[in-house]
Amino acid sequence: MNDKKVFFKKGKVDVPTRVIHIGIMVFALAAYFTGDGAGDYKRVDYSGYTLHQWLGMGISIFILLRVLYGLAGPKAARFSSWVPYTKERLRLALEGLMSVFLYRRPARPAHQGIAGAINALGLLIFCWMAVTGSFMFFFLEPGSRAGGLIHFIKEIHEAGETLVPAYLIIHIGAVVIHALYGRDIWRKMLFMKKRSA
Repeated sequence: MNDKKVFFKKGKVDVPTRVIHIGIMVFALAAYFTGDGAGDYKRVDYSGYTLHQWLGMGISIFILLRVLYGLAGPKAARFSSWVPYTKERLRLALEGLMSVFLYRRPARPAHQGIAGAINALGLLIFCWMAVTGSFMFFFLEPGSRAGGLIHFIKEIHEAGETLVPAYLIIHIGAVVIHALYGRDIWRKMLFMKKRSA
């Protein structure tokens, strides 16, 4: 119970969670928008690739921090407290999905139900991108075409061109739904004060 107070004390989200979230958000968007320029890795001048790889390493660091925080942080932040891998949590996620279609607000703690499923999906996608991107960071030789295993890793990394925007649409949609219910979670995550009534 004390751990939950640290993470969600009086409706506030703890500082490490907010810093990690902002870091992921900034580096993910920057890496995504520089991704098209990374195709110059096979040329003599591969400055687009260099920029993208360093932004990608930035998100990899924040993803690693989030994973470590999810394993050893406060109880409410730990994966064992909210990832929907049990029958009961999967049921709550399904109920949450149905409540979206029926425009009903489910009474759930943070990260439970559909929110937990959405967060777990995002974490999986960004871990995928961080692992494949880090592999290329260390093993892709710029200035020539990728071949073999590196080419395969590059191809599955490029699935992020679809996965990242799809996830962002879902995540931003969830934030909008929370805002419609009067919950200012997005303001808390960005260190903004709650809007006065």
